[in-house]
Amino acid sequence: MRQTCVPAIGVPRVLLAGTPGTVAELCASLPALAASPGGAADVPHVIGAVLMRPGNVPCRTLGDFPALLEVVSDVEPDRVLICLPVALRGVVRTLGNALDAAGVAWSYLPPLADQIAGRGMGPGTSDEIDLAALIDRAPRGLDDAAMKRLIEDKTVLITGAGGSIGSELARIVAGRNPQRLVLVERAENALFEIDRQLQQRYPRLSIDAVLHDVTQRERTFDVVDRCRPQVVIHAAAHKHVPMMEDHPAEAVENNFYGTRSIADASDRCGVETFVMISTDKAVNPSSVMGGSKRLAELYIRDLNRQSPTTYCMVRFGNVLGSACSVLPIWADQLRTGGPITVTDEKMTRYFMTIPEAAGLVLEAAALSGRADENADDAYPFPGGEVFLLDMGEPIRILDMAERFLKIQGLEPGRDVDITITGPRPGEKLFEELAYSGEDMIPTPHPAIRIWWTTSPDASHVKRIIDTFDGLRGQSGDATQPWRGVKPEAVSAALRGLLPEMVAAAA
Repeated sequence: MRQTCVPAIGVPRVLLAGTPGTVAELCASLPALAASPGGAADVPHVIGAVLMRPGNVPCRTLGDFPALLEVVSDVEPDRVLICLPVALRGVVRTLGNALDAAGVAWSYLPPLADQIAGRGMGPGTSDEIDLAALIDRAPRGLDDAAMKRLIEDKTVLITGAGGSIGSELARIVAGRNPQRLVLVERAENALFEIDRQLQQRYPRLSIDAVLHDVTQRERTFDVVDRCRPQVVIHAAAHKHVPMMEDHPAEAVENNFYGTRSIADASDRCGVETFVMISTDKAVNPSSVMGGSKRLAELYIRDLNRQSPTTYCMVRFGNVLGSACSVLPIWADQLRTGGPITVTDEKMTRYFMTIPEAAGLVLEAAALSGRADENADDAYPFPGGEVFLLDMGEPIRILDMAERFLKIQGLEPGRDVDITITGPRPGEKLFEELAYSGEDMIPTPHPAIRIWWTTSPDASHVKRIIDTFDGLRGQSGDATQPWRGVKPEAVSAALRGLLPEMVAAAA
């Protein structure tokens, strides 16, 4: 039997749809609205609520979201008020589309916290997350003068220029008066977008957009030889740990051979400064991805001994908001109402924002191979350094997930669940930034240190090259590297050549 509710004549009958928290907040605000001058006639009569998940609310609970249309048919409201946080915009659209199809009038009313923060559903609103609040620390300041010394009036080439870090590096470089900026990227759409952005913002800057895969050795030399950069920033890499466990040849090809290709071309063409973006996953690596980046680090340090080019590496942890990282994944999970996922309750990671990481990479590169003219005891950095960025304290991922929900106006466990899924292949519970036994050397920048180790043994680097060259060329067909090579053979070679590799959590 249809439920009936008789409000005052002319008062609209509304059905609320939201979380227990947002429905309770809206119900509490209605008496104040009724008490406002001229507001009583417009105050709707709440006939009940449909909740995203069970909870206590100060009105009748008539069902859950899957039963929305059934409830609407039963109580026949004049309008449905959807009161969900902006973070759940995907759920709002799903409910709205269903109501539109049923011919039911509806409105969206963001919670007060979203309205105060300026977050909304339409264009021109600010829905960005406060990343400093998420990692519970403010970004480090950047030394603009040091970056300009590295970049100004020089040709700068960036590989992986369409990626999260590469594109931010390109933006920073473009704003420091380079003579020319060369963007190298193998993903067509990503290259088009960063080139479009920079051309629009810096119309007088000479920019070359080069669609190219750095693993193509001879063409990489041609690109570097034609552009003749003074500075090369190598950001191109495969980074996804679980995926690379299934594709070890691709990890070694891109992260090791791609690095060799651009590093050797820089040596042959007389590049002044070469900086490689490395990762904390190269420290006691538990994964194929981390192992492949460790190979690249060893190669770069060995090459620095032989070349007039100054080579260095900058090692840091995770960057917030990068493509396919935890924030976009959580945001996507929220669009469907959750839950959001965390792999392990104990898992911790080092985090930094993209602009901070990119800026510190350039400042570290400016230090390599140079003395600090302003310091009392200038330390002559000889090149080959592994620079370590100050990532602050490691953050428990579960704590960050809870902060993420609260920043979005959601209560963990009440509005949206956090589900523990278990570590993925190749993952550690705790990342490291340096090996035990390495010495930390300060630099003029308080957020940059050098993890100084003995140089790699040249015979060991040669053994790495010979082993992987043999695997890569096993088919005898230079046009089809890695053909016929089993993934297990590549993984076994990594572990055999990198005794510092450790077991993964999964």
